[in-house]
Amino acid sequence: MKKRHITTLLSASLIVIPMVEGAQYRVVELPLASLAGNSFPSAINAAGTISVNLQNQYNPTIDFTLLDFDSEPLLSYLTDIESAKGWDLNDSDYTYVYSYIMANSGNQTFQQIATYNGYLADESSSELLHGFDTIDNTSGEYRNSATLMVRGLNDFGNAVGLSQDGFYTLSYVTDDVVDVTYVLNDFYSRGFALIEGKTVGLLPPDTTAGGLSDAYDINTSNQVVGVATTEMVSSSFQTSVEACSDPEQRGDIPEASCLRSLSVELNNNVGSIAQRRGIIWQLDEKGNTTETLQLGMLISPDSTDSSIYSSSAVAINDYGVAVGASPAFYADTGSLTTAAAFYINDEVLTINPDDENFSSVATDVNNDNVAVGYATKSISGLTKTKFFVHDINTDLTSFPEDFFASSGSVANSINNQGMVVGYGESEAVSGTRRTEGFLYDYRNNLFVGLNSLLECNSPYTISQANAINDDNEIAATALVTGPARDITGAIILDDLGAETEVDYVVAVKLVPISGGSIDNCDAYEEEVVRQGASFTWLAFLGLFVGVLRFRQQANKPTNP
Repeated sequence: MKKRHITTLLSASLIVIPMVEGAQYRVVELPLASLAGNSFPSAINAAGTISVNLQNQYNPTIDFTLLDFDSEPLLSYLTDIESAKGWDLNDSDYTYVYSYIMANSGNQTFQQIATYNGYLADESSSELLHGFDTIDNTSGEYRNSATLMVRGLNDFGNAVGLSQDGFYTLSYVTDDVVDVTYVLNDFYSRGFALIEGKTVGLLPPDTTAGGLSDAYDINTSNQVVGVATTEMVSSSFQTSVEACSDPEQRGDIPEASCLRSLSVELNNNVGSIAQRRGIIWQLDEKGNTTETLQLGMLISPDSTDSSIYSSSAVAINDYGVAVGASPAFYADTGSLTTAAAFYINDEVLTINPDDENFSSVATDVNNDNVAVGYATKSISGLTKTKFFVHDINTDLTSFPEDFFASSGSVANSINNQGMVVGYGESEAVSGTRRTEGFLYDYRNNLFVGLNSLLECNSPYTISQANAINDDNEIAATALVTGPARDITGAIILDDLGAETEVDYVVAVKLVPISGGSIDNCDAYEEEVVRQGASFTWLAFLGLFVGVLRFRQQANKPTNP
């Protein structure tokens, strides 16, 4: 930590420093470990509810009706083919069949299984979001076919994100009288909003081949921000879409199969097919879209410009100010780059870059119109990201000092108290650097790594801070060691009955400890270091605790 952060405040810190062991934050692992090994948080609201995405849930359901047990991969590798034909898989065959299905993800004759599932979770419970997933008519259960990413939620519990369209089966008889069962959906993926328990789709302005849209944030007025296709530019793609309705041109396949292939192509190559823009969808209290607003860019192409551009909006405050990224010209040249964008009514603004900035992205904005994000910069000959804070009202941009000069850092979120969270490289070593979540007090210019605020023996290492609410509760990503588990979630034992330890990425909630103190992990190692060289660091941390507590009580957000 740089001396200028604390020198003028050192005398005050002497009062704040408690001479006891403790911690400033307690770590609460969300109740998701029984559902999947890895989980990733994305947002937190005033009630402390966190939106979380789980990767590869345990106990995936296998649709045996779509398996060809006479195929070479199954005949060769299943250990008990007869039991498998009877829909009874042992653990080894269950793992293999799942891997076989996932290896053929996207194949129109294979079952589709979601790779990510979205949840809303608190400290004691969790709720699965289904998005556009479909219900199997035989079982009456959701198929778990649609990959879903939940990205944001407001203080009323309304959530937004991205969901694939749910898959369904379609029987088709070829010209050679061969029965084929297709597994299809009607669009690749689309933004959704969960309003009062009801999932609603957020349509893109251009829905050719289903179009594409994505939703990132929702404010208390149910304004949703994201990105969507606004115009199909590729004439050849448009021709291919039209050809799907002609049996002679599409060949011996269903029209829905033809369109499904094109929706996949659109998703994979959208940058050469369609224009995309930042979007604001205004929803009413029932989730109906009452307005779709296409946001501008930092550049203004003329009517003869056939280039494809992409902009985005990823956060919005309660007064309708949105932030994201837009194409821009680099350093007053004709070269294009990406720049942080602030959308205010019909105006698009950006940060004040310096000569070292190559590009930038805004990631969040609070109700005081203070935005955060990161810029790609040249630092001592290295290309690094550095987090920034930008006051839109005063048009002032600052790049706070982070872990060290050549550390890469990213800001993810800012609350209405001016507290910023994100992550950065915390070790000045060559090669791959470990990342750590951070907390930054914008109003007092105080920066600290979050692991310093936990108890010394915490089994969790905070690698990223994803979001923060006005109670300074933090949704964070942590690394934790645990026993290896199989596809069912059961602990794997070796031949000697011993467990194998592996690292997991888990979503946690960091809760401020009332009256908590900083845990001095070196207290019993070297008394001189603790009272001497380490004292300044402890003094800063103690002051940081006092600032957090004081700010939470005394500085409530005000309207801009």
